[in-house]
Amino acid sequence: MPKARVLVALVGALSAIFGTTSGFLATPLNASDPDLVDILCPDETKGITRDHKWITREAIRRNLRQFFIDYPPPGKPEFVVPESASLTELYAAYYGSSASPARFIRAVNTIAESNVHADSSTSLRYNPSIQADAEIFDDYTYSMSDRYPQILTAILVDEAFPAARSLLGVTLHSLQKFYAHSTWVEQGNTDIVPDLGLPGFPGFDDPAQPDEDVCTPCPSAQGGCRDNVVAGAGLTTGYYSYKDELAVDYLVPKPATGGKCSHGGVLDDTAGEAPVGGINKDTASPCFSPHYYLHDQAAELAVKATDHYLSIILDAVDVDQYRKLFDLYHGSALSIVMDTTGSMGNEIDAVKNQVHQIVESASASEYVLVPYNDPSIGPVTKTDDPAAFLAAVDALYPDGGGDFPEMFWGGLQLALTNTPEYGAIFCFTDATGKDGELMNGNIAMAQEKNTKVTIVFSGSTYGENGLITTIDDYHTLCDLTGGLFIPSSKFDIGEITPLLDDTVSSTEVDINIMKEISSSKSISIPIDDSIFDFKVQVVGQPSTCVLRDHSGKEYNIMDEAAMRAEPNIEVISYTSNIRALRWNNPTLGAWNLDLNPQTGTLSVDIQGNSTLSWLGGFALLDPSPPHPHYMAVEGRPLTNTVYYIDVNLVGYIESKVKDVDYVEYVNIKGDVLRTIDYSGEIDDEFYIRSEPLPEEPFYVLLHGHVSSGNAFCRLMSVLITPVQASVEVASTTKELSARPGDKATGKFIVTNYGLESDFTITASDDKRYITSVTPSVHILQNSSAVVTVQFSVPASATPGTVSTVTVTAASVKQTQSVNSAVTQFVVLPLEEDHDKPTCVVNDAPVCDGFGYVGICHTKNWTASATLQDTGSGMQKVYPKPDGYSSLVDDFTRGSTDPIRASLDASCCVLQADIIGVDVVGNVGRCMIDMGVLGGLVYDFQVIDIGITWAYLRWSITPTPFEIHKYTLVDNDDYTWEFPCKTEVCYRNVTDLEPCLLQNFQLSPVFTVDGGDFRGGHAYASATTLSREPASPVGGRIVDVTETTVTVAWTPVDANCISLFQVCLKPVGFSDAVRCNMTEETSFEFVNVEACAKYEVEITPIDLEGTLGKKSLTIDINTKEGVPGKPVDLQVEIETYESALLTWWDPVDHALCVDTYIVTTEIISGASSQEVSRETYYRSAANAGITPQQHFFQEKPLRGCTNYTFKVYPRGFSGTMGPYAREDRETLETDPVPVEFVNLAEVTTTTIDAAWGSVDICLDHYKVCHYNDYDETEVCVDLTDTQTTLSDLLECLVYHVSVSSVTPSGVVSEKKRADAKTVDVAPSAPQNLTIGQVTPHSIAIRYDDPSENPQCAAHIGLDIAKANGEHQQPVSSTSLVKGHVKEHTFDKLDACTKYVIKIMASSPDGLASGWDSVEATTDMEVSGPAQNFRVDGKTTTSINLKWFEPEVNGRCVRKYSLSWEGGSKTIEPATPEETLPHEVEQLVDGLTSCTEYTFELTPSTATDLDGPVVTITDKTNC
Repeated sequence: MPKARVLVALVGALSAIFGTTSGFLATPLNASDPDLVDILCPDETKGITRDHKWITREAIRRNLRQFFIDYPPPGKPEFVVPESASLTELYAAYYGSSASPARFIRAVNTIAESNVHADSSTSLRYNPSIQADAEIFDDYTYSMSDRYPQILTAILVDEAFPAARSLLGVTLHSLQKFYAHSTWVEQGNTDIVPDLGLPGFPGFDDPAQPDEDVCTPCPSAQGGCRDNVVAGAGLTTGYYSYKDELAVDYLVPKPATGGKCSHGGVLDDTAGEAPVGGINKDTASPCFSPHYYLHDQAAELAVKATDHYLSIILDAVDVDQYRKLFDLYHGSALSIVMDTTGSMGNEIDAVKNQVHQIVESASASEYVLVPYNDPSIGPVTKTDDPAAFLAAVDALYPDGGGDFPEMFWGGLQLALTNTPEYGAIFCFTDATGKDGELMNGNIAMAQEKNTKVTIVFSGSTYGENGLITTIDDYHTLCDLTGGLFIPSSKFDIGEITPLLDDTVSSTEVDINIMKEISSSKSISIPIDDSIFDFKVQVVGQPSTCVLRDHSGKEYNIMDEAAMRAEPNIEVISYTSNIRALRWNNPTLGAWNLDLNPQTGTLSVDIQGNSTLSWLGGFALLDPSPPHPHYMAVEGRPLTNTVYYIDVNLVGYIESKVKDVDYVEYVNIKGDVLRTIDYSGEIDDEFYIRSEPLPEEPFYVLLHGHVSSGNAFCRLMSVLITPVQASVEVASTTKELSARPGDKATGKFIVTNYGLESDFTITASDDKRYITSVTPSVHILQNSSAVVTVQFSVPASATPGTVSTVTVTAASVKQTQSVNSAVTQFVVLPLEEDHDKPTCVVNDAPVCDGFGYVGICHTKNWTASATLQDTGSGMQKVYPKPDGYSSLVDDFTRGSTDPIRASLDASCCVLQADIIGVDVVGNVGRCMIDMGVLGGLVYDFQVIDIGITWAYLRWSITPTPFEIHKYTLVDNDDYTWEFPCKTEVCYRNVTDLEPCLLQNFQLSPVFTVDGGDFRGGHAYASATTLSREPASPVGGRIVDVTETTVTVAWTPVDANCISLFQVCLKPVGFSDAVRCNMTEETSFEFVNVEACAKYEVEITPIDLEGTLGKKSLTIDINTKEGVPGKPVDLQVEIETYESALLTWWDPVDHALCVDTYIVTTEIISGASSQEVSRETYYRSAANAGITPQQHFFQEKPLRGCTNYTFKVYPRGFSGTMGPYAREDRETLETDPVPVEFVNLAEVTTTTIDAAWGSVDICLDHYKVCHYNDYDETEVCVDLTDTQTTLSDLLECLVYHVSVSSVTPSGVVSEKKRADAKTVDVAPSAPQNLTIGQVTPHSIAIRYDDPSENPQCAAHIGLDIAKANGEHQQPVSSTSLVKGHVKEHTFDKLDACTKYVIKIMASSPDGLASGWDSVEATTDMEVSGPAQNFRVDGKTTTSINLKWFEPEVNGRCVRKYSLSWEGGSKTIEPATPEETLPHEVEQLVDGLTSCTEYTFELTPSTATDLDGPVVTITDKTNC
């Protein structure tokens, strides 16, 4: 089972931390943890134990205190700082209280963590030459001395300070281990081994021989043990053995001689081997450390040795580089990555302009510029010279590119390598990156260095495939590092570059970050006492964005003009895509940001300038041997794993942090994933046991309170991305190094905790030394694989060059299984050089008789020396202390020639060094020591101090001159003069101010040649004690308005007061008590209530954060203000004639309300008319600021009426405030019918209608009309009382009705009226056709007229016989238009042709034209011919006449005439002809005088014969 997974399982079983102790192990531990109780035995532990982190920090603290005193701030040569000052107090004393020590503390922590890494790394933790075990002194000292030149060349050659800190930490680990693991302390040594760990170390004077017995048995194998080291035996270290398969190749078995020492303790298997017991002094616990009682001595020597080693480093490098080693700068780095391809002209110009402004207005600690093109990258400009940086920026110009994706990731890699930790990098580009193989490594490096990467993107290109990355990848980079992705047009780039100015600040801390906000969000922003100002950056396009302070004051960030007009707001950048604003001197308390995106998503970044910051990380508890400790997570942490959160609260003392309450895991959108409560103690560093990590990425927020009670929140800006794989560096620093021209192989362990998968391996380094890497490995679940990386160092490489190496493993199956390891590769010197430069004094100075204060300045001395280094050659030569006249021969770096140096000084300087440093950092020196200056005050210190007094002690070196007196000055203010004739003097100084840092300057005054001569100054400082703070005095009102109260006071013992609690208490009304903390002696309360009486109570808070018992009270009456608008006016309609009004007091100036004026208005269209105004008297019982509800009934009202109800607040002076308004309608009554309907102005198609109005409960009128023609009723809803009925038909009577309708739809009775439209003539009926025809009838059919059919009130018919052109009327009729469209003419003659005509006429007689049709009646047997007679005769003829038959005469087609002896047919000549009405027929050929009888028979065409008629007559004779 892989070791890392074992640790995960162990951690999962641990209990929460109940209290914290420390151990001279790697890290502080909680001894009460279940997995540690049997190892550390907390109940048996004696005193405080120290761990490597504490020892390292303490040594750095001591070293830097002296460094600050030796190199004081400009203009402060007398700079002193108390011996007990913490790291952050040291920094604040030197750089000012407003400077954030976060980066400095991070640099210190990096060294300490590298020290701890030696107990975590597989290649270091088991190695006796690292851990000072098993008597292998040669390997032990060599490993440190071999590392020494790497540390120095990393600083001197490449200024690769991260690498130097890493190497330094490992060396300090080994150095410190010596005093805990060897018998150096047991041998009675009280000082350190000064050259231990340095090249040329000659070795220990008396190391134990292999066969020498050095230990005797302890009474028991476990527990404390005394006097088990053989007196007089050689120096030894203990043997340490334990069961761990990974340690097998490293551990050295304990010899079976029976006389060698064991390491000892419960984890050491050799503790039971003869001689039993052990010697380690790692802790104060007898369970773990048999020599626990020597732990304090060992720890103190480890601190001194570390301090000394750092002093050697300081001697080897210059002061400026030593500052950089610890990141001792006020400002931050300005780091820019610039795409210089052809399309980037606008961006380059904007950056140039902004950089000039920054350099002119601020001082960055360092400047980094990385241009990149395609395919070129660099060169990098890294400098602290503003002029050199500006020259590099001004030299940028756009050129080249071509294929659009550029070498972005290579440019970023170069910037990350050269930018200090906890910095920020701004990248300007308009294209994606084509070198995507570097992406994961760059992200890992940025997260490792806590470097924010912000991209200002002014393009629109997306990647394609392969190694071309996308804009989404840019988003990921910014999200994971805590930076911003800022889309920009090329036209507003100049508005964005001012963001660069903010990167120079070193005090910015992250309060909150949220991204991908797609809906409305409310973000809490706690502003605590340590925040000087804060900045809000919103990227995207919000529809609303409002910030509110704790008093409710609103800032509409969307209103640019309003923001620029605010005196306390600085608008940093304001474009369509980013709004960055800073609030200076914000009020303390809970602020809130409400925002909502208009399109897309929003990103929000909230930062503050503060003395309180948080450096965090994750660690696993490793209780296994050799040294249990919290093992820092390297790379990304694992999912669903319980870790410990490593909390470093930087500046927590100065910021007066009271507690830490909880930690939150919050996803990128601000959703809380985990909350981890904490109630333990706080310190420089402590650990909080975590919940299992979520699977999705998250930010970590730390919440707590400062002493004022205000909440604070700090965010770790790196987006934590838990994964299921780890990458560990398996090679030692020696293996990750090579000389110019040589090759090297590095090994890395990849462990897979996810699904079985292939892993793709990529590796990169900024110096391009990597030649190959294992391309892929297949790893089972919970298994590991080793990958190798090959390096080749060019022969031209400079020794000391450091290349940052990143190795990334990515699972093919699981995208979340991507992790990286970041380490350094060092170029070694061509040859080893462990020899110091030689230094020989040529002319020794002499100050005999002049080495005394008073006369030393009258004689000067000169010393010269010759220095030479025949190994790597000389790097530099300089005197120490500096500031004196010196002369050094010119030489080139690496010179092996003798170098002459001289130093001139007065005899007031009796001790000096001339120092030579060779190329690899070996330090040689000539020490000039002419003794101690006589009459020199030393060991000046405050040995005791009270509230108003300080007890001083000092010594003075022997001098032949009489000490006339001493002059003592306190804080450059008060001076005392007094005598003291002894070598050790004491002085009690009284009448001091309490709680004040007292800086004492002591000067001896000697009698020289009969006169006074003042000697040199000595300095000491201490802070007088505190007493209970007294009540302030002199309380006064500075200003009072209706919304503000400003008071001032005079403190008593102001130095003993850290803060004042100023409380505003309401008097005579209910309101919350408002308390604020301030360091000032005045305070303004805003948003107070007008017309109110308050009591302001001012209470001092002492330096420990305790509230004083006595307070100052000031009575306040605020001025009258205009009352605000009543709140939540509601109107309830009770009946159709009454309403109940309710409202609450105004939010603003509620106490200024004397009465309320209630008005009622009837709404009429767009206007309204006031119908009521009444006064409502506010009850005295409602006099509180807590909103009260009021009730008022308004009556009588009219039903169904729209009313406007208004409530005005009226102040005591009669001033009316803004009203609250509510519109309501009263309930309905029964509908009221209209009184009349008038119809007028009738035309052919319209009728004007008007009716009586209804003014109660009327919603509308329902107007209907219909006619008898089609009987369809048409209705419309109208609100007016008149209308024109249009689109009517002519000639018709319309029946019109009007009803009123209530709002609920109830309809009243109808009121009716009739009117007829004007006539027009219709067209003739159409489609006139013949229907059934009989002998005596003809039926016709017809349709309505095609035009105006409704106007055909009468139909005219006419029928006439058709007799050629002449029409003989038969009949005429008029038919009323109806539904029957047919008519039958009867009583007609058969066989007769008729003409039938038709027309139509309106009611008023307007007629159409005629239409006609012809028809013939059917045939029928006719009657007898009529009037058959003789009309003349002759002797041979008779002329006959007759008329056609009366009945059906027109049917006769022929007549048959017969007589005796003859017949004849009479018919028309042609078929078309007809017989005449009167027929005449001559019958001739008769016999004269003969009587004839004639028979006449009519016949139809169908030979139907009618009745026969006869006539008899006689021819003439």
